[in-house]
Amino acid sequence: MCLPHLILLLGCAGTAQAITCGHPGNPANGLTQGTQFNLNDVAKFVCNTGYRLEGAAQSQCLANGQWSSTLPACRGKSALPRGAGLPPVLTDCSAFPKSSLNAAALRAFVLMAEGCRVCPWQAWFNTSPGRRVAVAVFIRGLTMAVPGTHGWTHSPAWVTAIPSLLLLSFLSEIDQGSCGDPGIPAYGRREGSTFRHGDSLKFECQPAFELKGQKTITCQKSSQWSAQKPVCVFSCFFNFTTPSGIVLSPNYPEEYGSSLHCVWLIIAKPESRIHLAFNDFDVEPQFDFLAVKDGGTAESPVLGTFSGSQIPSSLTSSGHVARLEFQTDHSMEKRGFNITFTTFRHNECPDPGVPVNGKRFGDSLQLGSSVSFLCDEGFIRTHGSETITCILKEGNVVWNNAVLRCEAPCGGHLTSPSGTILSPGWPGFYKDSLSCAWVIEAQPGYPIKITFDRFKTEVNYDTLEVRDGRSYSSPLIGVYDGTQVPQFLISTSNYLYLLFTTDKSHSDIGFQIRYETVKLQSDHCLDPGIPVNGQRHGNDFYVGALVTFSCDSGYTLSDNEALECEPNFQWSRPLPSCEALCGGYIRGSSGTILSPGFPDFYPNNLNCTWTIETSHGKGVFFTFHTFHLENGHDYLLITENSSFAQPLKQLTGSRLPAPLSAGLFGNFSAQIRFISDFSMSYEGFNITFSEYDLEPCDEPEVPAYSIRKGLQFGVGDVLTFSCFPGYRLEGTARITCLGGRRRVWSSPLPRCVAECGSSVTGTQGVLLSPNYPINYNNNHECIYSIQTQPGKGIQLKARTFELEAGDVLKVYDGSNSSARLLGSFSRSEMLSTSINSTSSSMWLEFITNSENTSKGFELQFSSFELIKCEDPGIPQFGYKVHDEGHFAGSSVSFSCDPGYTLRGSRVLVCLTGERRAWDQPLPTCVAECGGSIKGETSGRILSPGYPTPYDHNLNCIWSIEAEAGCTIGLHFMVFHTEEFHDVLRIWDGPVENGILLKEMSGSILPGDIHSTFNSVILQFNTDFFTSKQGFAIQFSVSTATSCNDPGIPQNGSRSGDSKEAGDSIVFQCNPGYALQGEAKITCVQIENRFFWQPDPPSCTAPCGGILTGPAGVILSPQYPEPYPPGKECDWKLTVSPDYVIALVFNIFSLEPGYDFLHIYDGPDSLSPLIGSFYGSQLPERIESSSNSLFLAFRSDASVSNAGFVIEYTENPRESCFDPGSIKNGTRVGTDLKLGSTITYYCDGGYDIEGVSTLTCIMGEDGKPAWNKPRPTCTAPCGGQYTGSDGVVLSPNYPQNYTSGQVCLYFIVVPKDYVVFGQFAFFQTALNDIIEVHDGPNQHSRLLSSLSGSHTGESLPLATTNQILIKFSSKGQSTAKGFHFVYQAVPRTSATQCSSVPEPRYGRRLGSDFAVGAVVRFECSAGYVLQGSRSIECLTMPGALAQWNVSVPTCVVPCGGNLTERKGTILSPGFPEPYLNSLNCVWKISVPEGAGIQIQVISFVTEQNWDSLEVFDGGDNTATMLGSFSGTTVPALLNSTSNQLYLHFYSDISVSAAGFHLEYKTVGLSSCPEPPVPGNGLKVGERYLVNDVVSFQCEPGYALQGHSHISCMPGTVRRWNYPPPLCIAQCGGTAEEMEGVLLSPGFPGNYPSNLDCTWRILLPVGFGAHIQFLNFSTEPNHDFVEVRNGPYDTSNVIGRFSGTEIPGSLLSTSHETTVYFHSDHSQNKPGFKLEYQAYELQECPDPEPFANGVVRGAGYNVGQSISFECLPGYQLIGHPVLTCQHGTNRNWDHPLPRCEGMALGSP
Repeated sequence: MCLPHLILLLGCAGTAQAITCGHPGNPANGLTQGTQFNLNDVAKFVCNTGYRLEGAAQSQCLANGQWSSTLPACRGKSALPRGAGLPPVLTDCSAFPKSSLNAAALRAFVLMAEGCRVCPWQAWFNTSPGRRVAVAVFIRGLTMAVPGTHGWTHSPAWVTAIPSLLLLSFLSEIDQGSCGDPGIPAYGRREGSTFRHGDSLKFECQPAFELKGQKTITCQKSSQWSAQKPVCVFSCFFNFTTPSGIVLSPNYPEEYGSSLHCVWLIIAKPESRIHLAFNDFDVEPQFDFLAVKDGGTAESPVLGTFSGSQIPSSLTSSGHVARLEFQTDHSMEKRGFNITFTTFRHNECPDPGVPVNGKRFGDSLQLGSSVSFLCDEGFIRTHGSETITCILKEGNVVWNNAVLRCEAPCGGHLTSPSGTILSPGWPGFYKDSLSCAWVIEAQPGYPIKITFDRFKTEVNYDTLEVRDGRSYSSPLIGVYDGTQVPQFLISTSNYLYLLFTTDKSHSDIGFQIRYETVKLQSDHCLDPGIPVNGQRHGNDFYVGALVTFSCDSGYTLSDNEALECEPNFQWSRPLPSCEALCGGYIRGSSGTILSPGFPDFYPNNLNCTWTIETSHGKGVFFTFHTFHLENGHDYLLITENSSFAQPLKQLTGSRLPAPLSAGLFGNFSAQIRFISDFSMSYEGFNITFSEYDLEPCDEPEVPAYSIRKGLQFGVGDVLTFSCFPGYRLEGTARITCLGGRRRVWSSPLPRCVAECGSSVTGTQGVLLSPNYPINYNNNHECIYSIQTQPGKGIQLKARTFELEAGDVLKVYDGSNSSARLLGSFSRSEMLSTSINSTSSSMWLEFITNSENTSKGFELQFSSFELIKCEDPGIPQFGYKVHDEGHFAGSSVSFSCDPGYTLRGSRVLVCLTGERRAWDQPLPTCVAECGGSIKGETSGRILSPGYPTPYDHNLNCIWSIEAEAGCTIGLHFMVFHTEEFHDVLRIWDGPVENGILLKEMSGSILPGDIHSTFNSVILQFNTDFFTSKQGFAIQFSVSTATSCNDPGIPQNGSRSGDSKEAGDSIVFQCNPGYALQGEAKITCVQIENRFFWQPDPPSCTAPCGGILTGPAGVILSPQYPEPYPPGKECDWKLTVSPDYVIALVFNIFSLEPGYDFLHIYDGPDSLSPLIGSFYGSQLPERIESSSNSLFLAFRSDASVSNAGFVIEYTENPRESCFDPGSIKNGTRVGTDLKLGSTITYYCDGGYDIEGVSTLTCIMGEDGKPAWNKPRPTCTAPCGGQYTGSDGVVLSPNYPQNYTSGQVCLYFIVVPKDYVVFGQFAFFQTALNDIIEVHDGPNQHSRLLSSLSGSHTGESLPLATTNQILIKFSSKGQSTAKGFHFVYQAVPRTSATQCSSVPEPRYGRRLGSDFAVGAVVRFECSAGYVLQGSRSIECLTMPGALAQWNVSVPTCVVPCGGNLTERKGTILSPGFPEPYLNSLNCVWKISVPEGAGIQIQVISFVTEQNWDSLEVFDGGDNTATMLGSFSGTTVPALLNSTSNQLYLHFYSDISVSAAGFHLEYKTVGLSSCPEPPVPGNGLKVGERYLVNDVVSFQCEPGYALQGHSHISCMPGTVRRWNYPPPLCIAQCGGTAEEMEGVLLSPGFPGNYPSNLDCTWRILLPVGFGAHIQFLNFSTEPNHDFVEVRNGPYDTSNVIGRFSGTEIPGSLLSTSHETTVYFHSDHSQNKPGFKLEYQAYELQECPDPEPFANGVVRGAGYNVGQSISFECLPGYQLIGHPVLTCQHGTNRNWDHPLPRCEGMALGSP
C-alpha cells in the first residue's frame, strides 16, 4: 500500500458541527479506519508494523461535535527487541530502489541505525519539469529537510543519529522554489496553504493545548522553513466548560515532566453531572499520582487517588464541578494519562461509549432507555453485558450492567462455516507466555481453508503450529513465526488444529486469519498452494497429476518429492517449505547465500558455515545486497583457505560491505562462517556470488627421458612428471600453478638421471648403466639390488648391452655378493641371455676400469612364481606367532596356549634349493606332568594330557612361586578325577610346612583357593585304574596387604567385614543349620603372610538332632541341596511341660513311595504314629498331645528330591493357634489358652474393620478356636479427628486410592492451640486435588491447594484450632495418595516460639518450641542442609519469643566427593526440574579392591542437550562408560575400579525432571565383559586376570584402538586398553589382491560434506574387478566415481548416484581410484563394494624392430616405448607408442618401421 504522507500527523479534516465530528486525523506512523464521522460513529486507529498504539484504540463522535478521546500515538518499540521492525524496513542501501522512480509514486522507507551512523542511499528521481523532490529525515521528532535536484543521484553525507530509528519519507512532487508542506501539528490548526519562497504559515492549538515553538514560519530562498513546525502540548492548568472533552497529562503520550502540580477544573451546567472515563494511565507508582475530587476546591471530597499503570474504573461526580490534581516528584517520568469526560443531566446515565473492537446501538441516555452492543468478528465478550439499561438505584441514575468488553480469545472450538481468528490482544500486541489452541470443525467431507491476512510474530520464539486434525497429535502441516507464512493452507479432513505459543519476552502484532469450509471437488484435488520464497510447477490438479516445487535462490526445499493428487482427491504429501538454512555446501558458478530465516531476523546462538566451490581455475566474487548484524556481537567471517583464525574479512554491524573477491590464490573455493550470540538479532544478510577467471601459468617444457601428465596450466592445476623406467627423478614430481599477482609454478622442473647403482622392488622393472644412453664413466663400482615379492624369482634380460673389454657386470643369486654367482658379463655377452634367480633377491655389481667406456646396458627384469614349502600346519593347543609365507628362506614361528609346553623347534625355516621342505618337523604342545613356575603373574596348570584323560600311576608336582609379599589365587575352570583314587592336593607354601589348603577328587568344581604364602605346591597322584578328563586351573598373583575375604557361609551370615591383621569375624548359621567349625576367626599376620585362624566354618543342615527350644526349624539333610540317598535321620523335640508342639510345613518334597518322614506323638518311635508323609503335597498343620515329638526321616539308595522345611513352636495346652499380626496395626496379648483374649489396634490414620478383640473358645469340633476372624486396618475416606496430634491418610493408603471419591477430613485440636501439619508423603494423579481450609468448613479461608508431588511440604500455620481437608479424585488414573501428620502447637507467646515445619526432603528432630528448646534438622539421602543444623528458641525483652536463626532447607548439591560405601545422587532441584546452565561433578571413591555399581531409579533429561557423563575412574580422562540424555540409560552401571566420575551439564534452554541414582560398593573379581565393536569380532570368552581378548574387524572396516587387550592384575580389575572400534574410513589405500571398500559410517548413513578417495594399488599387470553389493546415495547430489588410474584426471569408467546398484566394472590399470562425494543435505546408507585383482595382458612385443632400436622397459598399460632408426634409415610412423587401457591390449598407434633413405636424401 503506497502512503505518500505516511509519517505526517494530519489535523482534523472537518469543522465541528452538531451532528458531525469530521475526520479525526491519522496517528503518526498509523492509520485511521472509518468512512463516516457523524454522531455515534466510531473511528478506529491502527499502527504500522513495528509501532505500538499508545492511547485509545478507537474514538466516538459525541453529540457536542467532538471525539470522545484524543488522537492516539504510534510509538516505535524501544531497543529494537528480537523480531521488531518497521515495514518496509531497509537494513542496507542495497535494498533501496535502484531503478528510475517517479517521485509521486514513492513510499516511505525506514532504516534501522546501528550505532551512530546510517548508510547513504542512492536513487534516481524523474520529476516533472519545474518540480523537484524533497526528502525529509525524522530523528525522534527532529525534522531535517534534505533538498534534491532534478534528475540526480542523491548521495548525501553520513547522517548522525542516536541508536534508534531513522525514518526517511519521500513526499509528493513539489514545485521548484518552494519548501514543501511541513504538516499540521497534532491538536493544532494552520493558516496558509502555499509553500513558495516568501510564504508564511501560522499555527495555533486547540483549547487546553499550548503552542511550543514558532507561531509563524516562513519559506526561505534556501527552500527551507525558517523554523521547525511547532507542537501542541496539553496545558498544566485549564478550566473546561464544554459538555465533553479530553484531559491529558502534559506532553502525552510522551513522558510528562518532573516536579509538576497541575490542576484542571471541569465545569458543567448546574443541572448536570460529570463522567470521567480513563482511556490510558501510566504514572510512577507511589510517587506520582492523580487525585479526582468531587467539587471545585482543594478541600472537596476525593473520588479517587490513582498511581501506577492500572487503568482506573470510570468515575461520576455528584455535582456539576470536578477537580483533577496531578502531582509528580523530581525523578522518574512515565507516559501519563488520557481521560475522556462527558456531562449528563441528573435524569440521564453517563455516556457508556463504544466498546473497543465492538459496535453500539442506541443513543438515548434517559432513565429507562437501553443501549446494546455487539463485538466485531473475531472478538468475544469477556466482560459486561450486551444490553444495558439506565435505572434508578439507591437514589442514583446508573446503568444496570457494565459496558461490554470485546477481546480476541486465546483459543476456542469453532464450528461456523467461516470466520476470523485473531491473536489475543489484537489489534494491539499479543501477551507473553501464551498457549492458545483453536479447533476448527467443519461438516464431514468438507476440508478447511485458512488464509493469512496478516502475520507477524517474534522470530524463532513465538510460533503458530497448524496440524491437520482435531488434536495436537494430528499430523503437522507447519510451524510459522516471523512473517514467513504461506498465502493459505487447506486441511485434508474436516478438522484443523492451531496452537499459538509465546515466550516470556517480546511480543508483536500477531495475526489475522480467515477460515472457511471448502467443498471437495469430485474430479480433482484442491489448490495445494505455493511455498513462501518458492514457486510451484504444474497447475493441473486432476487425479494422478504431479505438482513440483522449487525455491528462490538461496532457499532450500524441505521436501523434494512431488505432490501427487491421489484417488481420494487428497495430495500425497503436505506442502513443502523453502528455508534459508544454517550453512551448507554450494557447488556452482553462481548462487545466493542468505542468513537463516531470511528475510526474518536470524536466530540466536548460530554457528553456520557455507563452503562455496566454483569451477577449476575460477575465483569467487561476493556481492552484498542486504547486511545487518548486531554490531560487535554477531559477525560474518570470509576465508579462502578453510581457516577462520585469520579470515579474509570479518564483517559486523549494518554498513553494506563492498564487493569481495576470494579464491585469488587458486583454491577455487571460499568459506563463509556466521556467528550469532544469545541476545539481539536483525535481518542478517543477502549475498550473491559468481565466479571469475584466474590468469594461467606459462606452459613448461618436458624434461628428457620423462613423461608429463596434465594439459591445463591454470591456477591450481597440477602437472606430474615421471621418468622412463630405470631413471630416477631428481626434483619435485608434482608442480602446481600458484595463485597471487604473479603466476609461477610451485617448483623448478625435475630431471631424469640414470645413476650408478640402485635398489628396486617390484615384479618388473629396468636397470640402466650410469648416464645411459650416454657412455658410462671410468672407475665405476655400482651396486644394483632387486627385491621382488616373497615366493617369486627374478628373470633378467638385456635389451642393450655394450661394455668395453675389462668392464664387467656380475650377477648374484641372493641379497649380497656372498650368494651364488649366476654370471659375469662383458662386451655384448649378455644379449639374448636370460638369467633366473632361485629366490626373491638378486645382486648386481658393475665395475669399470680407467680405460675406454661405452654405451652401457639397459636390463629388464620380471618376476615369476617359485615353488613354496607346504603349509606346516598348527600344533594342537598352539598357534602361529609369525608367518612370513612359505617361500624359500621364509620362516614360521609357533607358541602354545597357556598351560602347555612346546616340544620341538619353535621356528621352522623353508629351505632353498630345488626341493622345498621345512628344516624341522612341526612342534607339539603338551600338558606336562608337573613343572616349576616362578615370577609369572598369571597362568594355567593342566592335568597331564589335558583335555584327554590323564595317565595311570602319576605323581606330578607343580610349584608356583611369586615375589615376596604376594599371594596366589587358584580358580578352577574344569575338575574331573576318579573320586577317592585320583587326588589333587594343594599346599600353602612348601610341602614341608605341612599346611594343606585342600585335598580334592571327584567331579564337583571346587571354589577359588587363595594361598597365604608366596608359593603353592600342587601334587597330583593317580592310581592304576580308571582315568578321567583331569583339571584346568587358572592362577593369578596379587599383593598381600590383608587376609583374603573368607566369604559368607552358605545358609549363614557373618558379623564384621574388616580383613586387616588382628581383626575378627564371627559367623552364625540360619535357623535349622549347624555350624561346622569355630564361630570366630581372626586375621593373623606373620611377616608378609596373612591368614585366618582357625579356618572359616561352614553351615550345614544336620541329619537329626535333639531340639529343646520353644521354637525352631527342621531341615532335610544338606538342604537346600537334595538330601543324600541312604539316610536315616531322627529328630527329638521337647518343649516346656504343660505345652504342646505345633508343626507348620513350609516346603515338602520326598520321593513318593520310597522316601518317608514319620512323625510320632511322643519321645520315640514307639509312640503313637501321627502320620507318614511323602510326595510333594504340603501336610496340614500338626499339633502334639504332649510336650514331645519324634520325627524319623528315611531315604533309599536311589532318587533324591528337594526335601523339607518345617517350623515348630510350643503352645500352651488347650490353646488356640497363633492368629498372627495385623497389617498397619499392632497386637496386644500373647496368651493363646482357652479364655484368653488378643486385642488389635490400628496405626494412626487407619480404622479397624471387624472385631478388635478375639477370645479363644472351645469350638464345635471340641478343639480350641478363636471366636471371630482376625480384623483388618484400612485408611478411610474422610472422618473426624481430635486430639493434640494425629495422622490422616488417603483411602486405601499405602496402596493407590480409587477414582471418583470426595473425602472430607475434619481436624480439631484443643482450644488455645492452632493446627500445624505436614505431608510426610504426597503423590496424586493429574486432576486429583487436596484442598486445606483454615476452619471447619469449605467456606473457610483456603490454606493450600495441592496436586502432583509434594512430599515433605508443610502447610502454612492455621489461625484456628480447626482445619478441613478435602480430597477429590476425579481422573481416570490414581496414585498412592498422601500421609498427613498434624499436631497442636501453642500460639506464639513470650515463652513459646512459632511452630517449625519439617524441611522439605528432610526431618525435624524435636517438637518442643518453648524458650530454651533446641530443634535440629537433617536431610534425606541425596540432599544437603542449607543453613544452620539447629535452631534455638530465645526470649526477646518486651517482645514475643523468636528463633535465633531461620529454618534451614534441604537442597540437592551440584556435585561433591562421595566416600561412603553407598549413597544417593540426585540432579539439582530433584524431584523438580533442574536449572539451566549447570555444570556438576560428582566423584565416588570406595576402598581399594572394591567396585561401584550405580542403579538408575529414574532418569529424564532434555534429549541431546542435557547429558550425564559417567567415567570409569577418578577424572574425565578415564574411559567413558557412557554419555546419557533423554530417557535412554541402562538400569545398572558398573565400574572396573574403586572410583567413578560423573559429570552433568545442562544448556541454556529447556530442562526436565532430572535423575535419581543409587550407588553401592561391590566386589571385583574379574574384568567386565568388553563390548564387541560394531562390525567386528571378539576372540576370547574369559575375563580373569591376565586373560587376553583380541578383536578383528570385518572386511572393509579399520580397527581404531588396540587389537589385543589384557585384564590387568592388582586390586583394580580393568582392561589395559579400552575396546577398539571398527569404522568405515573416508578414503585410504588398498594393496591386497582382493578387498572391500565401504562408505564412511556404513551400514549407517554417511556424513555430510565428504570428499573421500580410495586408491587400489595392485602389482603391475593386474586390474581390478569391482562389484557393488549395496548402493544408496542422495540422487544427483551424492555420487561415486570409479577412475581408471591414480589421478583426478584419470579416465572415469563409472559415475553412480541414487539407489540402483551399479553393474560390475573392470579397470584396466594396476592403479584404480574410487572417489565419493556427499553434499550438505540428505544422507543415505552409501555403498559396499568388493574388488578382486585379475591379470592384464601386455601389449604385443614390438621386437625385433628391423633396422632400428626400441627404447623403454615394459609393455603394460600406460607404459610408453620409443623407436629410433639406425644411421641411413628414417622412421615411418609414430616415434612413441603407449600401451592402451582396455581388456584387449594394443598400442595406441601402429608399429612404425625404418626404411632406407634414398640416395641423395639429406
